[in-house]
Amino acid sequence: MKFTKNAIMAAGLLAAVAAAPASAATYEYVMTNGDVLTIDTDTSSASFKGSKIDATMTSAAFASFTGGATPTFSFVLDSLDGTRLINGVQTTDNPKNSTTTHPQKLIAYGPSANNKVNLWAWWGDPIIGGDYITYIKSYTAKVPEPGALGLMAFGLGGLAFARRRRKKLAA
Repeated sequence: MKFTKNAIMAAGLLAAVAAAPASAATYEYVMTNGDVLTIDTDTSSASFKGSKIDATMTSAAFASFTGGATPTFSFVLDSLDGTRLINGVQTTDNPKNSTTTHPQKLIAYGPSANNKVNLWAWWGDPIIGGDYITYIKSYTAKVPEPGALGLMAFGLGGLAFARRRRKKLAA
């Protein structure tokens, strides 16, 4: 079987595109209390912003998050920083027991629990508050569009295969 220069080039581009990692995305959840939870799969980070919370967190597991309007997940956090308003006082997180009995987590319980989201952590030193619970109201995903290289590879591949088919039919 003889391959044309275009077919070889198209096959190479298709292989390069197939080997590339999946596109990263940012998922945004607006809560019933007005808070916004944002999960960024590219940076494996998340933020929880609102009138009673201003926290950022990281988890290697965020990289594989696929989003959805009614997610169910439990991510153990690598880090949690920021503040939460408890009894009128801005309070920082307390990592007490975070490596043993009470790891800091971001948990979503899905539709069976009315889309409840729980930032599972201790707050204050000494501890004056626990979990921060709220509910998902709406959802948006910001997924990048396919790159120009991918589109070009598919176009070149299509041209190469069409040309090969025409030559085969002519023969």
